[in-house]
Amino acid sequence: MAIGYPSEGTYANVVWEQEDNERNKEKYGVAFEDIQSGFAQPHVRVVVGGPNDFIALIKVQGMIFEVRCSFDLQLTIFAADIATQDAQETYHKSISDSG
Repeated sequence: MAIGYPSEGTYANVVWEQEDNERNKEKYGVAFEDIQSGFAQPHVRVVVGGPNDFIALIKVQGMIFEVRCSFDLQLTIFAADIATQDAQETYHKSISDSG
């Protein structure tokens, strides 16, 4: 189920593996530092697995990304891939429904 989040402050404690960040920068030209800023913008969350695991659909630099995350005491970013067409449609529908 997709949940629209109009905006929330940028997380103060966000972590990731530097190798994952480097791989993401090389493949998509977007660093997790940029992805992190997207949480302060309207975005969508889709819960996967347990209550702490989710995919955030975030728009950064004009592209929508599917960001695999986990939130416990801190937000952990695992990967950020360019969103599929279905995910992009979910993002646009959820954002327009929440506005």
